[in-house]
Amino acid sequence: MWFSKSHFKPSGKTAVIVGASQGLGTELALKLYEQNCSVILIARTTANLQKQISRIEATVCKPATATLSYISGDVSKYSEAARMWDEIFDSNVDPDYIFCCAGSSIPKLFDDLTSDELAGGIGINYGTALNFVHSGFKKIKSANSTTLYKDYKPRHVIFFSSVLAFYPFIGYAQYAPMKSALMSLSVILRQELGPYNFRVSCAFPGNFQSEGYDQEELTKPKITKTIEGASDAITAAECADLILDKLGKGYDTITTDFIGWVLGCSVLGVLPRTWSVFQILVSLIFLMVAPIGNWVVYRDVLKFFESAASHQSSVGDNSIGDRVSEDIDGVASGVDSRSDATTNRKPSN
Repeated sequence: MWFSKSHFKPSGKTAVIVGASQGLGTELALKLYEQNCSVILIARTTANLQKQISRIEATVCKPATATLSYISGDVSKYSEAARMWDEIFDSNVDPDYIFCCAGSSIPKLFDDLTSDELAGGIGINYGTALNFVHSGFKKIKSANSTTLYKDYKPRHVIFFSSVLAFYPFIGYAQYAPMKSALMSLSVILRQELGPYNFRVSCAFPGNFQSEGYDQEELTKPKITKTIEGASDAITAAECADLILDKLGKGYDTITTDFIGWVLGCSVLGVLPRTWSVFQILVSLIFLMVAPIGNWVVYRDVLKFFESAASHQSSVGDNSIGDRVSEDIDGVASGVDSRSDATTNRKPSN
């Protein structure tokens, strides 16, 4: 499929993007609008949505027929998601593409996370996509009650997971499990929505530069940075281009860098393949080297906690969590490390 780009043709169609007030969501909106695709931007903050629409209109020469609009609300609440679909259909719009981009990562050790951060991780990173697609499918079925399921018009749902769904590790307990859940949801809905002419894709972005990327670095534990290693973050615009290009080529499991593709080979399962023959070969290598890799990672984790415990005993009452906070690189004086963050791996609304 690499030689074809005929599987994603947005011109003259309509896309709705959840999590479109910053980061990857706004870049996708801009790229789609450039291709004469009408876009509905959805996020929590009205002012941010208005700002992004102004930016897109100032950047892109107005396409022939495409329009830009927005709806504000908290999609992590099911009632809000259902209200938005009512609004969309009341405007005589039936979206062709549904992009679920909302997300937020707060990298911390499990013990340092608050209950609000855990609940927010579930709501934003999984609930937004689940609520919006489920309420949307119910609305679409209601609007097509006299149409046979196989005669529904083609529609396309694109979930945004993360490479952390392939290989989760210390520091991402608030984020990675929900991204794995999105991966599973995409597999299930590919089966359940497929008969209704839905195409279901799932993107697994690696590092990309956004507002959330810088914020994420502020709370990220040192051991998490050690395991991640050095990596250059691409721009959100480059990430959007890569995803749209691969959608056009017909891929439904989408990674944005080589390491993401390699890690994806470790969890092939029933996911749609990308260069499948090579993936099988790489997965066989993983079978042999994964136990060694896990041992190396766990060794580093133990060293980290031993170092923190040693420091704790030398200074008195400081907890390991306090020691971790002190070790976080790049945190400026006065920064509240427990403030909400948006992730470079998944744009936030």
